[in-house]
Amino acid sequence: MKKFVLIIAVCSVLLPLDVHAQFVRLEKYPDIPVEFEAAFVDQVTNYVSGVVKSLYGQYFGQLSPEGNIYGYGSFYTDMDGEVYGLYRNGDLAFGIKKGAEIAKVGTNEHYVAYDLRTGYPVYIMKNNQKYNPSTDMREKNKFMVMTYPNGDKYVGETCDNKREGYGLYFYSNGNFYYGKYKDNKQFGYGALFKQENNNVTIQYWDESSDED
Repeated sequence: MKKFVLIIAVCSVLLPLDVHAQFVRLEKYPDIPVEFEAAFVDQVTNYVSGVVKSLYGQYFGQLSPEGNIYGYGSFYTDMDGEVYGLYRNGDLAFGIKKGAEIAKVGTNEHYVAYDLRTGYPVYIMKNNQKYNPSTDMREKNKFMVMTYPNGDKYVGETCDNKREGYGLYFYSNGNFYYGKYKDNKQFGYGALFKQENNNVTIQYWDESSDED
């Protein structure tokens, strides 16, 4: 009788969970190799930028020579809320979707979802399956709003209360920056959006770079 119970218990652990979210260690979102990101930047770096209005909302960002949404951009939509990141032929390739209650960071197929009321990660979506974040991830990672005495504001991922991951930095002059952060500093590729002339400037930051 004990053997029978043991077999059932083991099987229940190994079977995939279709209804309830699985508890596994899983990347929050795809880690984009710097070579791939550099190749993307090489293509879009000279693309013009501007504001485009459509039935879905208003886009501010880069446009291909054919006039397609392509490159770094921000989209204000009724369906997804505020969407920032990398676009390819009108579709979000990687970025932040910030709705009324949930913020999603990653691709459309593989992303981490944060509860904006608490800031904590609630699930990871990959291959149409929801997974529970690990305990370590829940304890250290949040999606936060940080305000500073000079009027600037950071909205994005954090780790141990430091800017870490992808986020948005809103300057008091109306401009904002989208990109990756590491140990409280801008890191890797990102884009500065200038409201006064609707211009987007791609920037690169490494370990030795100083923030604006």
